[in-house]
Amino acid sequence: MSEPYPPREPEALDSVAVFRSPPPPRPSPHLRLILWALFIALAFAGLGYRLYRLQILEGPGYQALGERNRLRVIPLEAPRGLLLDRQGRPLVRNDPAFRVLVIPGDLPEDPTRREALFQQLSRWLGMPVESGGASAQGGSGPGIRDRIEAAAREAPFRPLVLKEPVDREVAFRLMEEGSRLPGVRVEVTLQRHYPTGPLTAHVVGFVGRIPAEQATRYQAEGYDPAVDRVGLSGLEYALESWLRGTKGARYVEEDALGRPVRVLAEIPPQTGARITLTLDLQLQAAARAALQAKLEELNRIAGREITRRGVVLAMRPTTGEILAMVSLPDYDNNLFVSPDLPQAYRRLVEDPFAPLLNHAIASQFAPGSSFKPIVAAAALQEGVITPRTRLFDPGEIVIPNRYFPNDPGLAQHFFCWLRSGHGWQDVVDALANSCNVFFYKVAGGYDVPGEPVFEGLGIERLVRYMHAFGLGHPTGIELPGEAAGQVPDPEWKRKTFGETWSTGDTYNLGIGQGYLLVTPLQLLNAVSAIANGGTLYRPTLVREIAGPDGRLLKAFQPEVIGRLPIAPEHLTVVREGMVAAVERGTAVRAQIPGIRIAGKTGTAEFCDDLALRMGLCAGRRLPSHAWFIAFAPAEAPEIAVLVFIWNGGEGSQNAAPVAREVLEAYFQR
Repeated sequence: MSEPYPPREPEALDSVAVFRSPPPPRPSPHLRLILWALFIALAFAGLGYRLYRLQILEGPGYQALGERNRLRVIPLEAPRGLLLDRQGRPLVRNDPAFRVLVIPGDLPEDPTRREALFQQLSRWLGMPVESGGASAQGGSGPGIRDRIEAAAREAPFRPLVLKEPVDREVAFRLMEEGSRLPGVRVEVTLQRHYPTGPLTAHVVGFVGRIPAEQATRYQAEGYDPAVDRVGLSGLEYALESWLRGTKGARYVEEDALGRPVRVLAEIPPQTGARITLTLDLQLQAAARAALQAKLEELNRIAGREITRRGVVLAMRPTTGEILAMVSLPDYDNNLFVSPDLPQAYRRLVEDPFAPLLNHAIASQFAPGSSFKPIVAAAALQEGVITPRTRLFDPGEIVIPNRYFPNDPGLAQHFFCWLRSGHGWQDVVDALANSCNVFFYKVAGGYDVPGEPVFEGLGIERLVRYMHAFGLGHPTGIELPGEAAGQVPDPEWKRKTFGETWSTGDTYNLGIGQGYLLVTPLQLLNAVSAIANGGTLYRPTLVREIAGPDGRLLKAFQPEVIGRLPIAPEHLTVVREGMVAAVERGTAVRAQIPGIRIAGKTGTAEFCDDLALRMGLCAGRRLPSHAWFIAFAPAEAPEIAVLVFIWNGGEGSQNAAPVAREVLEAYFQR
């Protein structure tokens, strides 16, 4: 009987036995603790190093940053120094004023709040938000947004002067709203005021913002181009280093809103120097009034405006001190610290008579016959003439053409102002009568067939003496913008015109015409050397410089810049000729009873840009410009005076009377 289930076969075994790998051993609890301890130690070491850097290495920097967030250093403006006339009368003053500053980096970052602040400033300050636009008050000019954004790109935390001066009411309102106007501040500042205005504008000058092209230079000297004002013209510019003073500083603690909490420390500013000028304000006023009255008279006689330009200078010939310096037309230098400056400046610049230019030092003119004393002195020194030499003036001399001497049509004619001639003249007579023919011959000689030959100075010697008298060079007065004048010679003409020098050129030069150009100050300084016996002094406007406490820092000392190579006896002859001009010659209108005056008239004929613009140069007739130079008393000069009137006609008729009024004002003080 079979079994119900067959028996199981035994399993066959492979020839190689298979074993499972044992499970990895579990980490020791001690090792895990060591690793955690090492990790924590490294973490604490890193944190400690970071704390070390923050606290020790970078701590001072973060401390300074925190202090800056808490403290604000407010520069304290140094009161600018004062300018006084020689009698102590003030020519400038520092008046309190307000200005609005914006710190771009402190303005609201939210565009809506920022725009609202711009609109609010536009309403209160009368400034447009956008450049070219108009404010709610009708003001125009550079836009608030453009100015602030430009400043933010350059230095976001440097204060930007948005407007100055600001009305007192507006300033107080902005101060009240200060907490709601982040980044906007109102400062009390000092504004320059010029009580004498146009009377001394060309001498004193004015202050203004630092020009952008000069910002780097001024910054290197300690100025802040964003807020500081500097001298830009006249003595304000020339004496900047004395007038600027030294800034102070106020250290203020502020709260989170930038509001002052308390003053921690303060370094007071140091006021600029107190400078006394050589100018006599009373004489300056008299000189300006006399010149202005003459200009108005000439325009009234002509029935139209023919001139507004003229110069009056007064100097001590024995020291070089300037007593009066008038240049017309003038301007009110208070405009340059006024909100009306843009419109006023445009009018000044466009005025053809150039009121911003000091014509006493910056304009150059042909001197006419007022130059003749220099020619006379040179001729006497060189032995070309003696006090007894007499030359004949027939009223006209004719110089044949060098290459075609027999062709009268090519000959040059040279006339005396008195067409009938002065007859025989010595040097004193020639100066008294302003005889052109005498000085033609003295300067250029005379060599005409059939007439006596006379050897003149010649151009080389004449040029040498002109330089000796200081012509062709700036005098070195403290004012900026002084012109050098022009002393022509053969080389100059060859380079300028491509032509050779002629005898006619020397003739014209001998009477102060042709290519010769001088500034009024140069001519006065040259004649002052004749008056004082031969010494050229540097003209000066500064008498003394003192500290704000009155302590003398620098006193004026006459500075000799040259000595005339002319013997005293020859200068005496020239002075006699100038006295004769006033007593019996062309300058009798300058006489003052009881005072012996030496003088010389001049009438220069030339056409310049202004004359062309006014249509005064039609045909061969040129406009005449009046000169007069004088010194008194002739025997011991105290004062030398020069008057120049552009398009003023004859010097004897119009310039001499003005000089007489100036001299009367001086001697009647």
